[in-house]
Amino acid sequence: MTTHCYAALRKGTAGAIFCLLLYAGGYAQSVYKSKDTSNFSSSTDSIGWLKKVPLQARDTIGYFPNNELFLHNNPAGAISGVDMNEVKKMPYTSIDQMLAGRVTGVDIRMPSAEPGKRTSVFIRGAATLLLKNSDLFYAQPTYIVDGVPLVPDHPFPYDIQRFDFNRLGTESTLLGFLDVNDIASIEVLKDFAAGAQYGPLAANGIINITTRGPRSGRMKVSVNSWIGLSLKPVTHTVNGEYERNFRLPFYEKYANEAQWRNFPRYLADSTQARYFGAADWDDLYYRNAWSNGIQAAVSGGNRLANFRFSLGRSVQQGVADHTGMNRYDINFGINLMPVRHLMLTTYISGATLTRSRNQFIRDRAGDEDYLVNFENPPSPNKAYLQQYYTYLKDGLNKNRNNNARILANAHYTIGTDWSLNARFSIDYGQNFRDLFLPTTINDGNNFVSNFDGLSRRMTLDNSIRYDHTFVSKHHLDVTLGQYALWDKWRYDYGKAYKGRSDYIKIYKPGDDSNKEGVFGNLRLQANFKDYTQSNLASFYTNIGYNYLEKYFVTLYLREDGSSNVPAGSRWLFSPTLSAAWKISNEDFLHGLGWLSNLNLRASYGRVGRVLMDEYYKGGPIYNVDIGWDGTPNLATYNAFPAINAAFGTGYVTGNLKWPYVEQLNAGIDIGLLHNRIRATLDVYSKTDRDLLLKIPVMEESGYTGIVKNGMDIRNYGYEATVDADIIQGSKFGWSTGIAAYTNQNKLLAMPDGVTDMVIGNHRLLVGKPTDRYWLLVNNGIYNSDADVPVNPANGHPMTYQGVPLHAGDPIWKDQNGDYVINDGDRVMKGRQVPAVQGYFSNTFRYKQLELQVLCSYAFGRKIINQAMADRFDFAQREGLDDIKGIKEVNFWARVDGDYNKYPLYNPWSAVNAYQPDQTLFLEDGSFVKLRAVTLTYNLNLPWMQRAGIEQLRVYGTANNLCTWTRYSGGDPEAVDYFGYDQGYYNWPAPRSFSVGFNFQF
Repeated sequence: MTTHCYAALRKGTAGAIFCLLLYAGGYAQSVYKSKDTSNFSSSTDSIGWLKKVPLQARDTIGYFPNNELFLHNNPAGAISGVDMNEVKKMPYTSIDQMLAGRVTGVDIRMPSAEPGKRTSVFIRGAATLLLKNSDLFYAQPTYIVDGVPLVPDHPFPYDIQRFDFNRLGTESTLLGFLDVNDIASIEVLKDFAAGAQYGPLAANGIINITTRGPRSGRMKVSVNSWIGLSLKPVTHTVNGEYERNFRLPFYEKYANEAQWRNFPRYLADSTQARYFGAADWDDLYYRNAWSNGIQAAVSGGNRLANFRFSLGRSVQQGVADHTGMNRYDINFGINLMPVRHLMLTTYISGATLTRSRNQFIRDRAGDEDYLVNFENPPSPNKAYLQQYYTYLKDGLNKNRNNNARILANAHYTIGTDWSLNARFSIDYGQNFRDLFLPTTINDGNNFVSNFDGLSRRMTLDNSIRYDHTFVSKHHLDVTLGQYALWDKWRYDYGKAYKGRSDYIKIYKPGDDSNKEGVFGNLRLQANFKDYTQSNLASFYTNIGYNYLEKYFVTLYLREDGSSNVPAGSRWLFSPTLSAAWKISNEDFLHGLGWLSNLNLRASYGRVGRVLMDEYYKGGPIYNVDIGWDGTPNLATYNAFPAINAAFGTGYVTGNLKWPYVEQLNAGIDIGLLHNRIRATLDVYSKTDRDLLLKIPVMEESGYTGIVKNGMDIRNYGYEATVDADIIQGSKFGWSTGIAAYTNQNKLLAMPDGVTDMVIGNHRLLVGKPTDRYWLLVNNGIYNSDADVPVNPANGHPMTYQGVPLHAGDPIWKDQNGDYVINDGDRVMKGRQVPAVQGYFSNTFRYKQLELQVLCSYAFGRKIINQAMADRFDFAQREGLDDIKGIKEVNFWARVDGDYNKYPLYNPWSAVNAYQPDQTLFLEDGSFVKLRAVTLTYNLNLPWMQRAGIEQLRVYGTANNLCTWTRYSGGDPEAVDYFGYDQGYYNWPAPRSFSVGFNFQF
């Protein structure tokens, strides 16, 4: 080891990773002399029988045996893949970023570009109603990493939260632990022909991730590194003068004497520098953010024993609010063949992720369930704002996630046709958060909390397989198996107020040392513990048959039993039937040189949907539900432990049964001119049946509703892709591709024959889509009282929910002509999900130089510009003792939008003239985005081969360069999960640039 490497090790620099692997690679190379890269095993293998076993390509690439389950290679399956060669050139830290704009059938929703923050993915539409943040967890796909199904986050901490913002804990993305350079492939399994082998885990679709596994052959070392810069956004900052000038026209036209007297004090005195000085707060809030990453791996061996070991580190700064993310990961996999026919595989992966989160006042209020004085906003002048940030540094906001995955697999072959396989896996995650808010920013009351969460999934899969070809024509593949899954979630959460000192910042729930005199006066404290689990037992069989690689039929049968379904309905039978016709293999088409591939496929399948919550399994329940309005789930009453009937949760009937999903898919794959032109078309219909829904009951019962099966939702649409290699020259090449995906949904039924229901600001109407806004139709402004329609039956003017309309109020369309504006006059308008979305790309190659341009688009989506609604609704929000009264630092930024389109309503009117749920704030959210431009140069010089260098590639990438849209607000992608643009709380992805290299020897 060189002197430079020793210095790097002493300093702990990233170069130490490279040096360690360089040394390990050299040492291993001296031990493993077998190259084992020919078509047959090397002569250095001492076991004679091994010499006769053909060496497959995957043995030298690296793989984990038995990851390619029987249905995954089904030619009838609907599967979309990601081009990893291109994704590796991007500074991505999460799988959802890699999928965005690159595959069909997938809807990625990223309300915020905050590094490491949780996002949501929907495959072929959202399968359940999305009414609040906790609903998102039930609609997420299952992520499979090397055959290990990852345990999802559970929404049950929302049960003790007053505000529906962030789930308690770190709120970090589930897949931030994976390094893009460790990933060999990402595939989206969209129908049950491709994903039914995962049973109920496939209800929302499967994202199958395969990492680079152990490989046979000479030792190889690879190093990948990149560095990037994200540019801070351009912000139109304002001060008190701008805000006062914006409000004065409203005051001059509508304000009475009392309202003038209540004119905000921070806007009344133009001589005060705190609010009327320089508007330069953005210098403290935004920054140009640096990011970097390095990953290195070593692999090799022979087919008796081979391995892969990798280390990685990634750092990503956010452009706003000093956010950021750090990740360290380590991975080790080994394949061993101790005896003939037995292959043992072990894979161990560990990672830790830390995150610097935003400092939203709204989120802090949600965390501590305490509303401070919102009368005065932070100062727009950084000379005064700096003190606020200094106080923030006295606080604490530590977020750490740890993850470990373990895979153990034993595969034994019996003869040429039979094989036995046993697989056990664990996915284990922990997340810790320590939060402390000092007295200086919290109205003199400090706050401390601690969250300790755990999630764990264990699986066991045992199977026997028979695989044989009869008379070189009939191929039969039969598998019988047993599967078990154990999921567990737990958290300990504690919070306390009014500590004696701001120097004691850590709180341990349930610790007896947390008494008066240690932390301080802890009269105001609360500790919460919760635990839930879900177990699954399954038996399955798969029968696959094909004739001459032309006709394929697969039947998959499965019986699943869930611990969270009542005993009378605990087991569900799930069949999947798929078929494919490889027309291009027919004899009558062999003479057609222009036809390379023609494949027709179809499938029908049904899988159950796991109930993640335990309280559905035993009928009516008792729980901790005795808090008063706004303070849910207190555990005591007058300090005495207490439980009661679950009035808030709803009455759970004792005859609930499995919800399940049925999906029908038909597709065609075409290849022309030696596959230079490739096209795929899929048409699908996915129906969720017997979903649970809480039906309203009479208030006298005390319950908020009764939980029943019976809601059916259908998602349907098509997916199309076309790729073409237009020019394939020795020096110059040009490839292009375009894809389109559409999804629509329809509510088919609700329990007890109910056809119309209102939940919050959503209306559910059988036969109509579930992703529509429920809005009042705005037709202008009443300029005088005489313009307000009068009911001829009683001579009274038109009213809004009992309040007479006056001059300065909106003209809302009276849909039923009863001279009363209420919820009956709202209409379902606008799609929250695009009518069509997709991507188009072009790749140009000249010698060793390659340029790729990727664009994505979405058309037919509507957005509620809530940021603009809040901007005009200043009178209703000013000084309000409610979460809506919060003024963040961005209060001093001009909200993007067309101000001329909004009438000058009376902002003090009792009709809430600027409420967001009206067509006035409904806008077209269609866009076309230049997502990425990448320039790559592959070095291939004679001296590199002599030096043993297999690959040296350098690249530069620019991301999020430009967006074309008619939307008047910010980035149309940066809206919340329900289609509302919240402005400051929805951070758009910044424009970024990165350079990097891939090196292998």
